[in-house]
Amino acid sequence: MLAKQKDLLEKHPETLDRATGKKELFKEKNGLLTSLTTVLLLEMEKFNRLLNVMRTSLIDLEKAIGGFIVMSETLDSMYVSLQNGRVPDNWTKVGYNSLKPLGPWHTDLLLRVEMFRLWLEDGQPNAYWLSGFFFPQGFMTGCL
Repeated sequence: MLAKQKDLLEKHPETLDRATGKKELFKEKNGLLTSLTTVLLLEMEKFNRLLNVMRTSLIDLEKAIGGFIVMSETLDSMYVSLQNGRVPDNWTKVGYNSLKPLGPWHTDLLLRVEMFRLWLEDGQPNAYWLSGFFFPQGFMTGCL
């Protein structure tokens, strides 16, 4: 098994689940959620999609290396990217824009997911990491 693949799987965060969130965030006012809660839900959806693609492809890569499934072109490209310390193309297609190599990109991803997990579980923070959003313009609009 590829050591980098195993390391990424071990550190892979769980998806963000609305059920674990603070109940006050999801109280409706006039039948609608607050705009910042809507921003949180949209960001959670985008991060969960990325996390799911990552988890599935890492597991599939392990199976392909073991000979249990066919090594597709996507998995082969992913294997080469991991070997070279680059973020695989199948992740960048559903991920946020970044020019970082794999190691710093993954550390950054963990920090971003943790920021949204804290927001979800502890309520709205006093300050926001603007560049940690998939879509910071949506956050700025939500603040208005």
